[in-house]
Amino acid sequence: MISSMDFRTIRAIEWPKKYFLQLCLVALVVFVLVAPNRSAHYSYLLPGVAFWEMQRDRLPISWKNFLWLGIPLVLFPILMWKYFPPIWNDVVYWQLGTRAHLLDLDNLFKSIPGNNGWMFRVIQTPWLTSYFRWIYANGFTLPVLIPVFRSFLAKDSLKMIRYSLSAHVLQFVLIFPFYLTIHVNEVWYVLGQPDGMARHLTAADAAVVVVNCFPSMHTSIAFAMLLLAWREKDKLFRWVWTFFCLSIIYSTLYLEIHWVTDVIAGIFLALAAVKLGDWIISAIYLKRKSMFIRSGVSCYKINNLIKRGEMHK
Repeated sequence: MISSMDFRTIRAIEWPKKYFLQLCLVALVVFVLVAPNRSAHYSYLLPGVAFWEMQRDRLPISWKNFLWLGIPLVLFPILMWKYFPPIWNDVVYWQLGTRAHLLDLDNLFKSIPGNNGWMFRVIQTPWLTSYFRWIYANGFTLPVLIPVFRSFLAKDSLKMIRYSLSAHVLQFVLIFPFYLTIHVNEVWYVLGQPDGMARHLTAADAAVVVVNCFPSMHTSIAFAMLLLAWREKDKLFRWVWTFFCLSIIYSTLYLEIHWVTDVIAGIFLALAAVKLGDWIISAIYLKRKSMFIRSGVSCYKINNLIKRGEMHK
């Protein structure tokens, strides 16, 4: 017969095991609070909050069955951001050096009342400027990487594919025709204002950096990740990611990087990418159910998703 003392001992042993991740995250938050003025610490704080209630979204499968697909999926965005930027830079130089844009919309966008986003800069402080610079500098990668890592720890290969597919994979394909045909420079450059990111660009650097603004890809990436985050069960993650992604969109206007029309177009691009990603995943599911069952998506979940039509939402 087990005494009450034994039960208390068992609970004392199980508590650290059950809440190990939360304990690590609390230690992380304390580390950030030690030096709150270091904006780089925000990068550590975001995963801490994002992973806090991850158990709600974790699938009940073994790591052995998940890792054969989970490891390549978690490495994919890391390798992409290691090797893709130089390729993209070569494409931009080719684009600027060998092709003439069909449309130059700088003067048109400048003439639209309120299109420069002045209303988003009514309140400006040094802290806000520092915050939004950090947000913008990380707004192209963190909105995708953290949900992918979170889905890896949740052992959900479907979500890892969905986040990566709806972000850069599809969006690079969808946005490139716009960048080839439409010429739009950043707001500060057109208006002759100081660079909101304080990059101190030379004339040669600016000719490459300030182009390709329509649509805003910072906006499209952030809004697509916001939409997908709201499919998670974890309410804390949903709201934190909503705030983070909206901050990214706001930063493009606060720092005079994008025109309001760029942001609106970016939102529509995000909707198209998420919708197309759902359609592709649905088509793959119908042919490759067994692969996803072995790697982190239960048969029950697959059938429910297809039955309720969530693949196409």
